[in-house]
Amino acid sequence: MIEILLAHVQIIWDMSALLKDRVWVMLSEVAKRGVYPLHGSRLGIFRIPVEITERSDTSAIINSLKSSGFKIDSYADRIYVSDRWTETGVDAITQKDVEANLEITVEIVTGDVVDIIYQIKPVEYFGDHYWIKNYRQKTDSRAKIIIDTIIWNSKIGDKLIDHYKKSQKLSAEDSIKKLDELTPLKKKPVSRDPSLAQDAKSQENLSQPKAQVNTPSATPPPQAPPAMTGGNTTISLTGTGDSYSKVEGPIDPEFKSKRQVTGTFQGIKVWGPVDAPGQLGIWGTEVTVDFDICVADGACIEACPVNVYEWLDTPGHPASEKKPFMIREKDCIFCMACENVCPPQCVKIFQKGQ
Repeated sequence: MIEILLAHVQIIWDMSALLKDRVWVMLSEVAKRGVYPLHGSRLGIFRIPVEITERSDTSAIINSLKSSGFKIDSYADRIYVSDRWTETGVDAITQKDVEANLEITVEIVTGDVVDIIYQIKPVEYFGDHYWIKNYRQKTDSRAKIIIDTIIWNSKIGDKLIDHYKKSQKLSAEDSIKKLDELTPLKKKPVSRDPSLAQDAKSQENLSQPKAQVNTPSATPPPQAPPAMTGGNTTISLTGTGDSYSKVEGPIDPEFKSKRQVTGTFQGIKVWGPVDAPGQLGIWGTEVTVDFDICVADGACIEACPVNVYEWLDTPGHPASEKKPFMIREKDCIFCMACENVCPPQCVKIFQKGQ
């Protein structure tokens, strides 16, 4: 009887040891400690100390991952990133060629912290594919590729770099290096080299007139010439204006009667006040974007059917370090697509003459 009781105690202990890992949260910043057995499947959980609560941030993550080749879905506060592939082989009995369509999904749970979760389903979920070899290892590797791509290519990486800079007092270069070491399996990585952006900016400044940063006064500054792509530039994106915080939308539709044009950037009017890099004003005449509200989610660029916009680097701006620049403003067909899809409502389209 005692032996039977001891056996039952051992079974209960083994079950508890299994269940304690069922929902397991890593305490380190981003930990990669493999996968854990859960009743025939495996689960990996990654906790990242960044906050993703704004809808605009979620949209930015989704848009940044669209070019990765993965399937993207979202619901409420969650984003689902899936990788689908086909395994081929030979049936040991019939000697015929066989194939299996497999899939792994990584789930991003947004909130005050970001949890990235994946679960490896048993191969039986996809059919009787007994001939597949190293299924779990292959699927686990694909999940890790998705996770590294998510962290490096999206706004999660931006926020993690900021976290390193603030919490560990690292430079921008060291923070990017740490992020690079953290994500060795990333797919189609975007450029995060700050020196390249700085070199490009230095070359731009050498070929531009000296920056003029003006603020509204009782005496209006002279009006800039009509907007013309590739035209005059009197606005600089660099400066000493760093005492600004993120501005909430929507854009003021009456801004033309309340603000004045303080200069131009490649022929595009800029409505002040401007105090770069922290305050950039409203850009454009017909296609107008409040750069101080814009969070660079990219929805307007993707929605525009005539490619009015191009990304413009705005390093140091509190809302985002790039903006959709209406470089082909004259090509606008006034479909309103960009205005309608902008999450922070920072876009306003005016018909000509308005």
